[in-house]
Amino acid sequence: MANTASTLALSLGLLLLPGLSPANLGTAHRALTTGKELSPHLGDLESAQREARERNAPLLIHIILEDEEQNDEYRNGILPDAELVKLSETCVVIIGNNGDHSEIKVGDRTVCSAYKMFDSCPQHRATWDPLYHKYQDDNGELGCPQTILHAPDGEIAWRHNVRNPPAASEIIKAVKSAQKKYGKSLTAEELRTVKGHHVASENAAKALDWPTVWERCQAILEISDVGIWAEGAKVSMAEALKKMQEKLKAIEESFKPGEVAAAWREFSAFEAATKKTSLARDVTLVKKRIERNKKLKEELAVIKVEMAAELLYDDAEALLREDEERKAMRLFKKILGKKYAATETAERVRERFPDLQ
Repeated sequence: MANTASTLALSLGLLLLPGLSPANLGTAHRALTTGKELSPHLGDLESAQREARERNAPLLIHIILEDEEQNDEYRNGILPDAELVKLSETCVVIIGNNGDHSEIKVGDRTVCSAYKMFDSCPQHRATWDPLYHKYQDDNGELGCPQTILHAPDGEIAWRHNVRNPPAASEIIKAVKSAQKKYGKSLTAEELRTVKGHHVASENAAKALDWPTVWERCQAILEISDVGIWAEGAKVSMAEALKKMQEKLKAIEESFKPGEVAAAWREFSAFEAATKKTSLARDVTLVKKRIERNKKLKEELAVIKVEMAAELLYDDAEALLREDEERKAMRLFKKILGKKYAATETAERVRERFPDLQ
């Protein structure tokens, strides 16, 4: 077939898309029961580009013109390639075709007879006009079939635009090269998890809860250390660490004779909150300096015993809520022993249980 027959110079906007439901846009196609078909992005070009960026995934675009021999070869020979199908799971895939086909039954599903990965033709036509606008040649023609691979940042990493199908191995090589350059792409489940950590981190920052910001960002980086979420997490972690360092310095400076009890309570809470962060070692060093300060030694001893008694009291209360009265009373009695007898907590126990010995 002549090359002129494999080019397209339709007027833009010729293909309107009646019947395309918004519910079909911006989602990933469910896997077919056979597991042997591509799972293309269901939606417009913009939503596919957004998904690729969020997942740090290559955007692989297949543009196929209807009723052209080379295009049929592409549909029947390239799209079903087993290695390409498998590799495409790590990509966002667009299949743009302007055709209108009959529907058939596959198992319990009704699908497009030509592109069985789609439930209906409006789904593979959804990107046709945007693809024509974006990738037409200077003469206004859109070469078909055509393959375009975008990097996650939107740059074109590879393009095959010679109006004949490339070898599947060429596409595979291009995808692997992009993956090597840009790193791991997120699965849909990983993306949901990362977004959850991101939202939690933002909320924690608003509350000035910097240890939680650090932990949530660290959780993102444990999933992937590349891509927009990872870059954002690195920035937020650095800011959180700076804020925690400032807080630690302020707490250490608050230790003055006569004010040790309040300072130690604040330090203890901060120590517990930061134990999973990179600041934990610094917190330990500050703790040692505080404990070595002879001017604070006596007050430190008093507040440490008081806080230990409070923990026993809380444990006893928890046992009472679980109907473990005998165990609870043993803890209350322990608080009345010599070690904790002079604490305010012991006084609370004596007031609550005057007959307890």
